[in-house]
Amino acid sequence: MDGDSVDVVLHIGCEKTGTTSIQQFLRRNRAVLKARGILYPRAPGDVRHVELGLYALADDALPRDRIWQRDGYSDPDLFRRRLRRRLLREVTATGASAVVLSDEALYRVGPESMARLRGLIDELSERVRIVVYLRRQDDHLISRYQQAVKLGEVLDLDAWSHRDFSGIYDYWRRVTQWQHAFDPATVAVRPFERVRFPEGSLVQDFLDTAGLDVRADDLRSTTPRNESLGVEGVELLRVLNLHRVENRGATPGRISNRPLVKRLRQVDCGPQVTLPAARLDQFMSQWEESNRRVARELMDDASGELFHTDRKTDGTTIRQLLDPARLDHYLDLLEIPEQERPPIRRIAEREASR
Repeated sequence: MDGDSVDVVLHIGCEKTGTTSIQQFLRRNRAVLKARGILYPRAPGDVRHVELGLYALADDALPRDRIWQRDGYSDPDLFRRRLRRRLLREVTATGASAVVLSDEALYRVGPESMARLRGLIDELSERVRIVVYLRRQDDHLISRYQQAVKLGEVLDLDAWSHRDFSGIYDYWRRVTQWQHAFDPATVAVRPFERVRFPEGSLVQDFLDTAGLDVRADDLRSTTPRNESLGVEGVELLRVLNLHRVENRGATPGRISNRPLVKRLRQVDCGPQVTLPAARLDQFMSQWEESNRRVARELMDDASGELFHTDRKTDGTTIRQLLDPARLDHYLDLLEIPEQERPPIRRIAEREASR
């Protein structure tokens, strides 16, 4: 393609920063945006561009990827050739002046994957603007734990939080890796804080940051998706994950609880589980210098304050507990068969006594 004909916006996440809301907005307004010269292509995925993340991964990493397994892909080279061909054809056919690509899985890929992705995007344009949203590390940690449990995590929050998260939460190192990989692309960093969005709108903030001359109010809106669960819901899912691992041979982290989450969202599962304030303070202290450099050197904020809002404390608890006496209430809600309940109860009682 003629590299001077199109601008590319690459939205890399990170996860748990409203990416689904942005993607749903772009999908829902695809036709209107296309008429204005802005393409949100279908080739990499209808809503989230999951195939971009797969394209970037190394061959030996693909067989372990959940989406690669779920969608039944097989040959990496064939997959990449087909995606490249379909994407270039779609962009060429529309004659768009701007192309928006979005997949939150990209945030965490390494330099080799970034280089592979750049090879694809260079065929679209030399003008690339990378958009990344960053969330307070302590709030993100708690939100990410919920997501981990929904996907099969069996550790409690305290044990899970002791992992090495530097590859995710050292924002300076992560963002500058993208800068180096796509030099001279522009990397636009935005704190994920509603008080800093124009009119409190994440979507409008994204459109402005991406350099797209569009008003969100003029297009079809989407309902923000908040799948946060209370502590009882999270602990119930963890107990069910343990049951599947211990009694069914499932693999931790390879379980989908999506249908169960939808039902649990219909009831009050109590406050959200978190960690003690001292632990979270210690956790945040690891990233002080990194956050300061992002604010000063990437956002031109002389104060060095990347985040302006305090961590969430309302409606939280540090007790990750599901009272076994309430277990049947939730098992009835989820329509768990009677024959499966005795081993689930044993696990619930064991975990509650720890």
